Amino acid sequence: MSVKVKDIMGVMEQIAPKKLAEGWDNVGLAIGDPEREVTKILVALDVIDPVVEEAKEIGAEMIVTHHPMLLFKKIESITTENALGRRIYNLIENGIAAFSAHTNLDIVGGGTNDVLAELAGLENLELLEETWAQTFKKIVVYVPVGHEDAVRNAMCDAGAGHIGAYSHCTFGAAGKGTFLPLEGTNPFLGEQGKLEVADEIRLETIVPAEKVNGVVKAMLSAHPYEEAAYDIYPVEQKGKPEGIGRMGELPEAVPFKEFAAMLKEKLGLDAIRLVGDPEKMVKKVGLCTGSGVSFASLAAAKGCDAYLTGDIKYHEAQESVEKGIAVVDVTHYASEVLIVPVLQKKLTEAAKENGWDIEVVCSKVNGQTFWTA
Repeated sequence: MSVKVKDIMGVMEQIAPKKLAEGWDNVGLAIGDPEREVTKILVALDVIDPVVEEAKEIGAEMIVTHHPMLLFKKIESITTENALGRRIYNLIENGIAAFSAHTNLDIVGGGTNDVLAELAGLENLELLEETWAQTFKKIVVYVPVGHEDAVRNAMCDAGAGHIGAYSHCTFGAAGKGTFLPLEGTNPFLGEQGKLEVADEIRLETIVPAEKVNGVVKAMLSAHPYEEAAYDIYPVEQKGKPEGIGRMGELPEAVPFKEFAAMLKEKLGLDAIRLVGDPEKMVKKVGLCTGSGVSFASLAAAKGCDAYLTGDIKYHEAQESVEKGIAVVDVTHYASEVLIVPVLQKKLTEAAKENGWDIEVVCSKVNGQTFWTA
């Protein structure tokens, strides 16, 4: 079965929906043809030159990364006179697509933050900061008796009617509908110029806001009336929240220096930068992978004893000391490269479920830019 770049993009949308990404982020397909056939995928943290060369060597047609190739840089021209331009040329000339899931993969359940939290041994996880929650609409449609099942199934198959672990959740109430077909109409019931009174079902269900258009389209296709009557209402309840960062608890309190030593070993770091009292007892821990030091104050305010992130600067470390929270700089790379084998596993499982004959490979490139003497 032929597999294309767009098929892999569809799987990645299920793993890390684009709607979760921060507004400033640049996720998705940066380079490549969605119609390009794929037999091998290389998963890495960054699209850097050694990773591109690795993809060429193993014959990968697609690179899936966490960090976007085109994140903050405004591209005014693409030439071989600079590193980024040469990299783009290299990818295009070799037909290699570059796709990324960045803050959406940080935020989604099972993403980078949850992976780091698991490695750190945290339990009873909570969001550090909520950034997104599913919003809903209610659709009410009036259907002639005998056709409610067809309309219900069409709507629910298009994404309506999901409440928790239940699907096809709807409510129907019987009533009388009236309408008078005017000139030029072709009514399913009744005749032009005569008031029709019909036995109808008021069918209502809930639908995620972003799926409303698709559900309405499916409903209209299944509805027997020439002009279906329906209403769309806002609802107050929201779905499961998603957010950046995590908070959790260690099974038992330990001195900060012991907690840091455990992290150093598990992350395979030669050295680790620490802020705070080494003897401070640590029980509640907050974290944000990558450059998440801006959330350290929030973690302190929420009662965290320690905080894990990367890219800590001098004055940020001072502020953490003042707020009484111990901080571990686990490096940007080490905190997020953990997601590479997780993505590889998820993509491999999706390929198996879909019957795709493709190979998904973890990059062997060590992209850690820091080293110790």
